[in-house]
Amino acid sequence: EVQRALSAAGYHSYAIHMRGYPPTTAPADGDYSPIALQGDVLALIDALGDGRAVLVGHDWGATAVYNAAAHAPEKVSALVTLAIPAPNALAGDPTLLLSAPHFLYYQFPWAEWMVARNDFAHIDGIYESWAAPGYVLPVDDMKDLKATLAQEGVVGQVLGYYWAIFSSEEDQKGAATAQTIFPMPSLLMAGELDGAVGADRFEVSKEAFSGAYQLHVVKGAGHFPQLEKPEDVSSQLVEFLNRYVMVAK
Repeated sequence: EVQRALSAAGYHSYAIHMRGYPPTTAPADGDYSPIALQGDVLALIDALGDGRAVLVGHDWGATAVYNAAAHAPEKVSALVTLAIPAPNALAGDPTLLLSAPHFLYYQFPWAEWMVARNDFAHIDGIYESWAAPGYVLPVDDMKDLKATLAQEGVVGQVLGYYWAIFSSEEDQKGAATAQTIFPMPSLLMAGELDGAVGADRFEVSKEAFSGAYQLHVVKGAGHFPQLEKPEDVSSQLVEFLNRYVMVAK
């Protein structure tokens, strides 16, 4: 629905399957580090040929676009993230694990089994815990999601993002940090009822932006605002792009 709204407003958008998520292949070296994610984003910008792009990312997609914008701000005309605040709001804060303990328990050797058991009941639990009360992912969408995860090796590929968090400092070198300042116009969207990342954390993010900055709290949404409240997300995104991207043209 969000992409349809962008198209209706005159924008051309691409929805990308991140590395390890079929039909995209898994990296042969198993690298899901922030540096690898930013490299994917920047390579896509180059491949599309315009040299600059508006980046929009949710959750791990947000991590990818934050890092790409930090590494090559000249290629990013505007930055939009959903459900994840800027690195300055998260770095060095162990209390994050109270609302998002999965960062730790995905490190256990039985994590793949835990995710897959009982027809991926763990995935049902994620939506129940992180989305707004009462939101249910459409049945066909959940079937597709579980069918994707059931493909050989995919659960390990998805968990690879979490395993990379504790990679060496050398592997993290060049990633966005708490000191990173983003100069491009930026819009952050937070779900009012997010069960994983509290909306209050986003207030701290403002200090990480030297360009135009907007924070929009999506009322009645949890961790998946683009699914839970697509009309609100679409209208905010189009309004933001019309204000900052169209003017820049």
